[in-house]
Amino acid sequence: MTDPLIDVAAWRERLAALQSSEVSAAVIVQCDLMWLQPGLVGLRNEIDRAVMNALLRRGAGLTVDRVILHNLPVDSGAAARPASADRAFEEWHHRLSATSLLLCASDRPAPKIHRLILDGDQSSAPIPDMVEVLDNGDWTDHQRAGLALDIIHTVGATTPLTGYDMPLDGPFGDADPSVYM
Repeated sequence: MTDPLIDVAAWRERLAALQSSEVSAAVIVQCDLMWLQPGLVGLRNEIDRAVMNALLRRGAGLTVDRVILHNLPVDSGAAARPASADRAFEEWHHRLSATSLLLCASDRPAPKIHRLILDGDQSSAPIPDMVEVLDNGDWTDHQRAGLALDIIHTVGATTPLTGYDMPLDGPFGDADPSVYM
């Protein structure tokens, strides 16, 4: 089951374009809380795998910037956020961090993951979710890509997700981050 607001075919088409040698960059935004719903785990994982596979295959010929939330919005009191969303949020951050460590260990470029910092009164991200690719020097949607890149380059709007930020402790965590995948 997926959310009716997500055009799954469009996401898959843009993600498939990451394999093309004409695509040199991509910006992916996944800041809507819907990504934390149990019904979207499969699609979220599919997106993560597509990015990782493209970077493994393409290497330095592809730059990927991803924007995810740094923090969940404060509950406004209207509808309490289910605990499963908090767990999904934490698990996703751990997995993305472990993936970045694995790519770095393989001498492949990792996606640059920017965590969007929400102010206390913000109930949602100021940019829409998207996958935009730079194909032969042209963005699939200049305006949307520009919005995401402006946020990424605004000092203090985001913080990077790195392997050092996440507590990847455990019996073999430091030696093999794949245990978190």
